[in-house]
Amino acid sequence: MGSYKKALVAATGTTAGGVLSLLNPETADLIVTDLILDIKTASTGAATVDAGIASTVASADNLIDGASVAAIATLNNVDSKGTNGKKAIKWPSGQYLTITASATTAGMVGNALIKWVRA
Repeated sequence: MGSYKKALVAATGTTAGGVLSLLNPETADLIVTDLILDIKTASTGAATVDAGIASTVASADNLIDGASVAAIATLNNVDSKGTNGKKAIKWPSGQYLTITASATTAGMVGNALIKWVRA
């Protein structure tokens, strides 16, 4: 089992992976069991985020789909998964976990906490 904590970027645009882009940190396939977004300071706009696993730095919503970061919150891939989010997903070696904003997340402060097991 592994875990990682990474600061979220207060992105001013909607570039894929603009809030977070993290290459699988191990040389093996992993299963992400928990993705927690700890939003300590809300974005100044009405932004939502999508988070998921992608083969490149691309937008993905297979962990969290459309969760608002416009309020202080603790979001996760179980309670905040939205329509397309899953409770667990494979994170192949060489692929990325990305978080993409729907609008500016200026002012947002928070961290992503990721837990996984080897596949």
